[in-house]
Amino acid sequence: MISAAIAASNASAQSLSPPLPPVRPSSPSSEAAHPAPGPPAATPTPALPSEARACLAQLTASGVVAEAVPDPPHPLADCGVAAPVRLVSLRLSDGATLDLPGRPILDCGFAVTFSAFVRDLLAPLGEATLGAPVAALDTGPGYECRGRNQVEGAKTSAHGKGIAIDLVAILFADRRRVAVGRPANPREASFVQTIRHAACGWFTTVLGPGSDAAHADHLHFDVLGHGASDDYRICE
Repeated sequence: MISAAIAASNASAQSLSPPLPPVRPSSPSSEAAHPAPGPPAATPTPALPSEARACLAQLTASGVVAEAVPDPPHPLADCGVAAPVRLVSLRLSDGATLDLPGRPILDCGFAVTFSAFVRDLLAPLGEATLGAPVAALDTGPGYECRGRNQVEGAKTSAHGKGIAIDLVAILFADRRRVAVGRPANPREASFVQTIRHAACGWFTTVLGPGSDAAHADHLHFDVLGHGASDDYRICE
């Protein structure tokens, strides 16, 4: 009897208890509410103008490893490169590779001229004169937006148009390094002088040691127009 009374009392208490609220759905996790951002979309490479594409194709066909790059910074208003490319290396006539560790940035048209000069003149002359293949050239960066001869306020250098390059040293496969400003012997000096004179057939400006203090340790080549008819050459 007592057990029945207790059971009846518990049943009565349960019937008087308020009903429990419905189960709340689980809230979405913070990751689902705020999904992690995906990787940034790749910036598409701008389409090259047809002339620039043709020029780059010409470089590639001649064995030059080069890549199109965006127009580099130009703090001076009249700097800028029409079709900038970065040179990496070039294939010589005998199939060997000549490295350009400075990875110079040049206007593509000028890069065609410079690479042909190296392949057809400088490299074979170096091997014939000094008895070892030319392996690399120390050229510096190529493009530099600055005044001529590093003078602030001077006319903008041809480097600022990507139509100039400096040759500081020639490196050979036998590990010799022929410094333009300090050849080690008469044979090296003759080699540098021959390059310097022959370059006047390829470039409109050739400057080097003895021209002025700014070119005491390198040869400077560019294709800047000179004179009223733009066909005057400066070879010093």
